[in-house]
Order: sequence, then structure tokens, then C-alpha cells
Amino acid sequence: MRVAAGRPGALLGPAAVALDRLLCAGARARRAVRGLALAGRFAARGDNFTFDPDGVYTCETIEVGRNVDLGYRPVLMAARARIRIGDNVMFGPEVTIRGGNHRIDQVGVPMIAVDKDPDDETHDRGVVIGDDVWVGTRAVILHGVTIGRGAVIGAGAVVTRSVPPYAVAAGNPARVIRLRWPLETIQDHERQLYPPERRLTSAELAGLAGLPVPEPRPAPVTKSLTTGRQAR
Repeated sequence: MRVAAGRPGALLGPAAVALDRLLCAGARARRAVRGLALAGRFAARGDNFTFDPDGVYTCETIEVGRNVDLGYRPVLMAARARIRIGDNVMFGPEVTIRGGNHRIDQVGVPMIAVDKDPDDETHDRGVVIGDDVWVGTRAVILHGVTIGRGAVIGAGAVVTRSVPPYAVAAGNPARVIRLRWPLETIQDHERQLYPPERRLTSAELAGLAGLPVPEPRPAPVTKSLTTGRQAR
């Protein structure tokens, strides 16, 4: 006998246990088949790409780089514009990216019936997410936004404006809190990961100069084995 999760104190007999296992196996098989079908529909995808088949995707407008994990049940939608995701990107659960918008400025027309001019890019501007980005749980990224390389987006953030490289942004609407590291450390990180032609330019680095940086960590406190005194 096994205790059932659905009703406190209920017991499952062998037949019910076998049926439960069969249903779970069927659900896993359906997810696998759906995943294979969806994978081939993305506009572009790199190696080591992980996504949840139960998410919502406009696959034909989504381009994904290498070593990307889109997390649990994301919503990535762009009717005409593109959602471009770089390499080494990870999402927390239930991230939403919207590459388009609904116009609200046409008088005498219900918003659901607004005629979308295919040449009008003001309401479908796409989203770009750079390399080495972490997007936290249930963050929302709206159209026209570029997330710079190495940035971190906090859980629950609503990103309405572009985020600079290596910035930490959070809140609703999201704002930049600080950089991940001082500029010297960012440059060292870039040298270790990217060839010269792909590193941030002098102008891009200058644009980060006025942003807050994390406080330096205090030196670890140790004790001398001979005197027992604390040393730094």
C-alpha cells in the first residue's frame, strides 16, 4: 500500500499504483515527443540548448545560441520581431519575454482590432539578450530591450529599458543597482573569455564608468598558530 498525495490518509492499491506509473510514463513520452517537434522549429539554435516543452514559444522568431537553458515554463513570444539569445545564458523558472506590443493610440478602433502595419516597427521591436546573462525567476522583459553581456536580471523584475553589460538590474520597473565587478575586473573577465575583437570597446567601458560597483570584500581573518592572535 502507498499513501496517495491527493487525499490525506487515502491508500492506493497495487492496481492504482500501476496505473499511476503508466500515466506518468505516458506524460513523459508526450513531453519528449513535443520537445523534439519544437526543437526543429526554432529559427536558430546552438549546441547544448535546454528548454521546457511545456513553455510557450513563437519558435520561428526565436534565435538561441550555445549552452542555453531557458528554465521551467517560460513564455517567449514575438509575432514579427525577433528574440535573439546569445551563448551561455540561463533563465530561472517562468521567465516572460515579449517581442511585440499592442498599439493603444488609434481612436475609434478597439485595441484587439488595431491594424498592424508590417512596416511599423514601433510596436514590434524585438528583444536581444547578450552572452553570459542570468535572468531570474518570473522576470518580464518587454519589447525593444537589449540585455547587455554578463548582466543579471533579478527575480520578478519588469525590464522596460535596455540594461548595460555586466549590470545587475531589479525591480518594477527594473533599474540598474550596480555592476557585478569594478571595471578592472570586468576587463580581466573579458580577456579570459573573449578574443580581442569580441571584447567590450573603449566606448562601451566608458559608458559603465558612472555605475555603482560592489563594496570590496573584507580580508579573511586568520589566527596565528604560534601566538593565537588574529591576523589579516
